[in-house]
Amino acid sequence: MRTGFLPAAVSLVSLAMLDGCVARPFGGPDMTALMRQNQEMQKEVMKSQDNMLSKSKLRTEMMSHPDLTEWHDQREKIAFAVGDRQFDKAFDRVFESMIVALATLGCRVQNIERGSGYISASIPELPPAQLQALQQESQRQYAVAKGYPADIFDRKAGPYDIDFDYSAMMSRQSGLTLSMVRQDTNTTKVKLRFDNVYYPPMIEQYYAMVWQAVDKQMFLDKALD
Repeated sequence: MRTGFLPAAVSLVSLAMLDGCVARPFGGPDMTALMRQNQEMQKEVMKSQDNMLSKSKLRTEMMSHPDLTEWHDQREKIAFAVGDRQFDKAFDRVFESMIVALATLGCRVQNIERGSGYISASIPELPPAQLQALQQESQRQYAVAKGYPADIFDRKAGPYDIDFDYSAMMSRQSGLTLSMVRQDTNTTKVKLRFDNVYYPPMIEQYYAMVWQAVDKQMFLDKALD
């Protein structure tokens, strides 16, 4: 009766299973399985490389040409609809209220010219969750317009892939301008415009924020008239 044969065979099977290969009691690993695994790995690597290349090309295009024709047309309509306001207030009162409203929103006022009625400032800060959602929407819409999958920036192309937040970067270069004109003694026309903000839904949110702050400040300043 042989007592050492069975444990040796079991050990051989165990080692083969640990290696992820098909076990053969008296042979080596299954080369077909190894080749299949290698092919699958190569496919994954190539897929990751292709995805990273596509993301890189799209990033470059967004940096060079951040706007879309349809976005431009939509922004023109938005500006025409809500970009201009007329206030039944004297010029100086409107001017002062505008400055305070921008400060309330956290905008950094960069240039003030009372004589010409011109104010330039940074854009207000949207709530983080809302800003992130709008940024992701804009990237997906841009990708589709350029012929890429909508979720291309959501895909991880490998352990060395990095997230690309184009909209966040552009927001640091964005700003707003307010131009005020005296219509008569108690009437002032105000034109609000945003620079380097391309996604129309984001423009709508900024208009709503600024005009709401202005209306609130105008109400508070009634006592000063």
